[in-house]
Amino acid sequence: MEKKDLSITEAFELYRVEQIVYKNESARTEEMHGLVLRLLLEFFGGDIPISELTFDQIRKWKEWMQKNKKPNTVRGYIIKLRVVIKHLQLKGYPVINHELIGIPKRDATVVDFLEVDEVKKLIQASFKKSNGYSRFKRYRNRAMLSLLYSSGIRNGELCAINACQIKPGDNTFTIIGKGNKPRLCFMDDETHKYIDEYMALRKDNAPALFISEQNKGARISNEVVQMVVKNCAEKAGLRKSVHPHTLRHTFATDLLRNNTNIVYVKEFLGHENIQTTMTYTHVVDEDLRAVHARSHTTVVVATA
Repeated sequence: MEKKDLSITEAFELYRVEQIVYKNESARTEEMHGLVLRLLLEFFGGDIPISELTFDQIRKWKEWMQKNKKPNTVRGYIIKLRVVIKHLQLKGYPVINHELIGIPKRDATVVDFLEVDEVKKLIQASFKKSNGYSRFKRYRNRAMLSLLYSSGIRNGELCAINACQIKPGDNTFTIIGKGNKPRLCFMDDETHKYIDEYMALRKDNAPALFISEQNKGARISNEVVQMVVKNCAEKAGLRKSVHPHTLRHTFATDLLRNNTNIVYVKEFLGHENIQTTMTYTHVVDEDLRAVHARSHTTVVVATA
């Protein structure tokens, strides 16, 4: 029996309760869900019955979003709408067939990364003394940057780590990644030493590994980490645009350049789909460049 019609807002709330909340999905997933709803309401100028949502309207919504959003971002929003429609369809609500809502092809991207010597300069810059730059922040920032690079974790994952997760003599730690999935992560000895030296300055009992201000205990935010990375990149004289995620890209690139099996790289990064990890295989092009330069015979033609 077909169920009564719902508004777009009611449809999204039903999905939120029955899927996001029920499955205990992450706050980021719920935030994304709400963002898609707001974009739909903005485009339509208010709420409309979900049954009136046609393929043509979805196509126009897509074109509207593409005016100021990146193709892969728009693709993600359409996928979110599609799963809501699919859920309603399975429950018998009068909605468009979700299979008619095609998923746009992922836009090809080339990720930015640093060379190893640039990472070294970045970490060295974070520890360089300067006026107004406290000893606490120097030790904290050096530990943060080194951990981002050596483990490949995301900015949000870094901010969520508690001090008790880092154990003496153990270079492994477990974080809760995307989809609330636990992931074993690794660091090198040098990074562990930096963390130990930073923690020796801490006199508070706050649970967070990285805090904003000494002795105050407030967990560091994504925005502060972004600012730290940007400022240290400028002090290091790096001409690239460097973000926390750049260090994650660099971690993956370094592994692949050292012939690490891509399946292992996928696990290190916590990717659900290996196609996401394949984004980093552009580094193979660099290997091909070296082989070409070494192996190809150049023909020199004399000119008159």
